[in-house]
Amino acid sequence: MKCKKLLALVMAAVLSVSMLTACGGGSGVKDTLSTTQVESLVEAAGSDAVISHNSTMNNIVRAAAQDLANGSSQRTVRNTITNKMGWGIVSQVQNFISQFLGSLGILTPNVSTGLVQIVQADQLEASLSSGGVASKLGAYKDKVAEMRPINTAEKFMATLVLASDGTLGQAINGENGLGMTYSVSGYEVEDPNGVDYWVFAIEVTLS
Repeated sequence: MKCKKLLALVMAAVLSVSMLTACGGGSGVKDTLSTTQVESLVEAAGSDAVISHNSTMNNIVRAAAQDLANGSSQRTVRNTITNKMGWGIVSQVQNFISQFLGSLGILTPNVSTGLVQIVQADQLEASLSSGGVASKLGAYKDKVAEMRPINTAEKFMATLVLASDGTLGQAINGENGLGMTYSVSGYEVEDPNGVDYWVFAIEVTLS
């Protein structure tokens, strides 16, 4: 009987801690980017861009987004993702050398670079409704324009993929058997001031 009472007290304590953890502003991830919807938008635009799943990047972006919810600055969040993904300047120089050697047939290139964007959720529609630069560049600019307003996380990410695939991707795909794949990730969180932000990341890999 004493054991049952003790177990009940322990369970009650655990539940109480869990409830307290869930309270308060900036407590965690509120929404997640739908990769499936991004793929559908990209495909509807006529692009055959390959979008792959990168669990490592997802984990890094989610953890960094949680840091933003806990009070870290946007700059710190960007640097965290960039450094952990190896998108820093030193890594990019190494990638360039690898790509150059690969073009000579010395190595097979597998070069990655990436971009981090942090967007205030309630300004997504107002700030990006035109599609920005993506609506003016590349082979898919008209399709990006047709997606207006760019007012969802999925539309925003699709414009990044289409802008890249419609410019650099068109120039590289098929050259020397090379191709480009895209990994995308995004999480919405609330910061300690009660402001919602989307933390986006896209990785482009030449292989």
